[in-house]
Amino acid sequence: MNSKPSALMALPLIILLLIIYGYTLLILLFFLEIEQYPEPVAGPKAHHMGVSVVVPFRNEEDHLPGLLEDLSRQSYPRELMEFIMVDDHSGDGSASVVRSQIAHIEKLRYLALPPGASGKKKALAHGIQEATHERIVQVDADCRLDPGYIEAHMAYLDLHPSDLVAGFVTTRRESGRFIEVFDRLDMLSLIGSGAGSFGLGRPMMCSGANLSYSRELYRETRPFDPADRVASGDDMFLLIGARKLGRSISFISNRESIVRTAPQGNLAAMLRQRIRWASKAGKLKMADIQMLAVLVVLTNVSVFLMPLWILLFSAWWPWLAGAWVVKTLADFLLLIRITGICGSRRDLKFFLPVSLLYYPYFMVALLGSLWIKPDWKGSAR
Repeated sequence: MNSKPSALMALPLIILLLIIYGYTLLILLFFLEIEQYPEPVAGPKAHHMGVSVVVPFRNEEDHLPGLLEDLSRQSYPRELMEFIMVDDHSGDGSASVVRSQIAHIEKLRYLALPPGASGKKKALAHGIQEATHERIVQVDADCRLDPGYIEAHMAYLDLHPSDLVAGFVTTRRESGRFIEVFDRLDMLSLIGSGAGSFGLGRPMMCSGANLSYSRELYRETRPFDPADRVASGDDMFLLIGARKLGRSISFISNRESIVRTAPQGNLAAMLRQRIRWASKAGKLKMADIQMLAVLVVLTNVSVFLMPLWILLFSAWWPWLAGAWVVKTLADFLLLIRITGICGSRRDLKFFLPVSLLYYPYFMVALLGSLWIKPDWKGSAR
């Protein structure tokens, strides 16, 4: 094995270093664009906007009671809200949970998808079709919300009128196990990158667990969503459609607007979720989003193989190790900013083991996305 640098060795290694440093620069730009101390948004001057909260669900018997309790405690005027729960053929007691609360929660509605229609996208479309109000707030059935959640979204709209508003999503602190922290830090790194991309004026990621948008925008973006071919991605196709139509898009970072979803609980569940997310990347027909996905893949694969590069090209080890260190520091800075906003900074004590274990985890998810056809909670679509 020849450890001396050579022109033949230099070119591929320079390309590898450029990939890692390019990723690092982008993460630092995201970090700089995220507001460090989000100010609480003031209440609307007058409550005037009606809002329909649409929640598609399938087999969420354990999570629905918590969400329904949170919806019942919202501070926004009751006469301006409705809660539409859309059942995608649940096989557990989810329907009974929702129906039992209709008499206790004003403006709570239960809808069931008709036979022949299934999947989150169909459930979401059905709920929006039946909505009374023009403003839609979309959350997932396993989410928990602060009492001022809807108030925060509506107040933000008063200050920043937008066709689409995305927000932070994190996981709830439950068992405190390492796998739960891993899940949360991984999700926050994605959400943080998405928030930073909004600040750069090129929104590239958002989560359907925390969205607010106009019903008109939803209708106009349907041609951009290959719903019959891609089971997931309702959030990303909505974002892409809004961008292509030139509609106004923004990101809310007020703490009251943060959604806390249930942690996956085990490695297999985490991988299934990430495989589902990764599998839609090739269907997102927008150049900068696809370029970001390629950059992330190339960077993580390069770092995963870093021991091999150092072994093969030992003379270059300071440059290779330095690239890994700088990339890791950039990831850490982004997470410092996001965990501070979401109130989970103490999780950073696990950052180093999480960052090391992330690369084999990423590789499994990447390979799985190439071979496994995703679904939504057992639904084909």
